[in-house]
Amino acid sequence: MNKTKALALARDLARRDKIAFTTHAKKRNPKAGKYPLSREQVKECVLRGQITEGPYPDVGNSGWKFTMKRFADTENHEAVLIIKEDVLVILVVTAYATSGKRR
Repeated sequence: MNKTKALALARDLARRDKIAFTTHAKKRNPKAGKYPLSREQVKECVLRGQITEGPYPDVGNSGWKFTMKRFADTENHEAVLIIKEDVLVILVVTAYATSGKRR
C-alpha cells in the first residue's frame, strides 16, 4: 500500500469512526512530556494530518503500520496507527500530544 491509498483509507475509516485503541495508547505518560490523545484528537489527526512514516506491512496485526502528525498553532499531535485490513479499522498503537508551538 502506498501513502496516497493509506491516507485515503485512513480518512474514510476515521470519518466512519472506525477507530480502536490498544491498551498502550490509553496509558498516560506526562512525565515524559507526552499526553495521550482523546478519540476526537486522534480522529482530527487522521483527517487533517499527514503520513510522516510508512506505511509498512505489519504482519502481526495483518495490516499496514504508519505514523501521522498534525500540527496546529498550539498543538503537536503524533499517532502510530495500523490499518487492519481484515476488519477495516484503524488501530491506534500510540497517540500523544506534546506542548509547544508548531516547529
